[in-house]
Amino acid sequence: MAGRLGLGSTTMIVTNTPAKDLAYTNFAYCSPSDLRNFSVPGSKLFLALVGDAFVLSLSAHESIPTGHIALNAIQRRHARVSTGDTMTVNRFVPPDDFNLALLTLELEFVRKGTNNEQVDAVLLDPTASEEIYQPGYDNRTEGNF
Repeated sequence: MAGRLGLGSTTMIVTNTPAKDLAYTNFAYCSPSDLRNFSVPGSKLFLALVGDAFVLSLSAHESIPTGHIALNAIQRRHARVSTGDTMTVNRFVPPDDFNLALLTLELEFVRKGTNNEQVDAVLLDPTASEEIYQPGYDNRTEGNF
């Protein structure tokens, strides 16, 4: 990752997201006291480099004990961890003038029984553009959906 990391490596214990609806948010969750360790200076963001693999946005949840990080099933699979495992979690601070040159967007169904459903990339593009991209930026969607 090209960003700056926080004050050193933190080891946290992996747990499940605290509520089923939160599993669909793609946030990772930690205790309110741990959250401040992941603050991005000059912003309202809390970002973590999880398992030296990918960056996630963090949010606090009162039910998560200090020293734990709650990940949904897809996040745990990508990080190659299970509930109860320990993993390295670092604060991630994007570098100055951080510009995203390439975004690979992977979609997976999070509910059972929908694996055969098809998604049309052309129809998805306007929705993704509204949620992800800022006005004035060129974006193109290519897909193998």
